[in-house]
Parts: sequence; C-alpha cells; structure tokens
Amino acid sequence: VASTDWGDREGGRSLAVVPTGWAREAGQAGTDLVWAELVAADPDVDTATMRDQLECHAIGAPDKDSWNLEPWRPDVGLVATMAARCNPTS
Repeated sequence: VASTDWGDREGGRSLAVVPTGWAREAGQAGTDLVWAELVAADPDVDTATMRDQLECHAIGAPDKDSWNLEPWRPDVGLVATMAARCNPTS
C-alpha cells in the first residue's frame, strides 16, 4: 500500500487506498497483500463489504488513482458489489 487516508466522502466515512504499482498488477496476490496491510494497520477495516469493494476495485478499476472503500455500504456480496461498480447502495 502506497498510502491510505480516512475522510468523509459521498455518504459517509471512506478510506482512500492508493495501492503500489506491484499490487495493481499482481492479481490475487496483490489484492491479498493490500488487504493484509489494511487490516494490520486498522482492524476496523476487516468487514465483508470493505473486502468486496477492494476486490471489485482490483478487478474492475486497477488503474484508478485511489480505491475508495466505505464501511457504511451494505454487504451484498462480491457479485452484487461488482454489478454496482464497487459502490453498492442496497
């Protein structure tokens, strides 16, 4: 992880994650390492919805400047998260 920053965006608290170049290109290994680093730094991140949003960004938006993960988003599973373009609302 190159950097993280908690802030308020859209509908509530949001963690902006900037992955390293390697993490963006390393497939599942990169996603797993990013997740491990995030949880080690802040155990409150360890929720299913945050993990699904991370997976969604890694698969569908690897080149996006930052991957915004929001704990307030509903836990709808990875497929529904991806269908919602990483931003499920219900």
